[in-house]
Amino acid sequence: MAPSTTLNRPQGGVAPMTHDTFGPTSVAAGETSAGFTELVVRLRAPLVVGYLAASTVVFAGFGSADRPALLWWLVGLLALTCAGSEAGPRRVAMDWLPLLIIAAGYDTVRAQAPDLLTRAVVTPQLRFDEIVFGGTAPTVSLQRWLDVTTGEIHWWDYVVWVGYLSHFVVSLSIAAYLYVMDRVRFKRFATLILTVSVAGFVTYFIVPAAPPWLASRQGALPPTTRIVYAVWAHLGLPGVAKVFNGSAQLANPVAALPSLHAAWPLMVALFLWPTARRGRYLLVLYVAFMAFVLVYGAEHYVSDVALGWLYTGVVLWGWNRYWARRETVSRS
Repeated sequence: MAPSTTLNRPQGGVAPMTHDTFGPTSVAAGETSAGFTELVVRLRAPLVVGYLAASTVVFAGFGSADRPALLWWLVGLLALTCAGSEAGPRRVAMDWLPLLIIAAGYDTVRAQAPDLLTRAVVTPQLRFDEIVFGGTAPTVSLQRWLDVTTGEIHWWDYVVWVGYLSHFVVSLSIAAYLYVMDRVRFKRFATLILTVSVAGFVTYFIVPAAPPWLASRQGALPPTTRIVYAVWAHLGLPGVAKVFNGSAQLANPVAALPSLHAAWPLMVALFLWPTARRGRYLLVLYVAFMAFVLVYGAEHYVSDVALGWLYTGVVLWGWNRYWARRETVSRS
């Protein structure tokens, strides 16, 4: 793709602008970022050697590092060794670095889960759902209507299970497709997903929140079943099911507000909307289906889903404004 085509074509829902509102501050920020990358490229060898030497000293002094620390260490090493590369494996590593950052961020929050559990909020999101939906949280109503209380696994529970797991496949598949077809759009998509995920991780630290299934165990909500756990157990895979059984050592049971499971599908839909004219109804259906999966499956309240959508809207609006202004400056 020629550079001029990339600059003149809106990406990810960015509307073209007819006047310059970018200003010198953003231009300077872009120049600063480029200058920093050039500095890393010029001093790559001593920086990498110094990084490894410092890491050796730290590990020797403090002992073995936990998994989140190792992931962040790997992020730093890849950034130093691959920054500025425009070809080969190093460029691929830098392009997919946001995925590693998301994994490191989630693992960092997960490692703090035992402490976060002690201050997890239960009431605000539960009361919101009860007030908006006539006194009963939708999770409770849906599970009663669909006869979850019998303890039997229904065929639609498997559909919900597949829908929940699709969170880990759909966005990555779209990212891989974009990476092959349009690297500029891939970078923007990765930036959006990374930003909304980091915003979610920060919120989990500030306001850890109990999901419906955990609130039921604590007696704050009528009994509910965590469908994903029930299906894994029914499939005879207790090792996998254990991850969804509420153990703070294996996952973060209070990473509920906002719902990134809801935020990512909406980000996918909004990002692809300008170019997916024939498949827009599928995007809308997937967003709605994931919301149903999360609420019925006792993974999230409606308020968690709504906040995830709000985070998505704010992140997309902010980055679109930045990209539109940058393109205006590039054309001027």
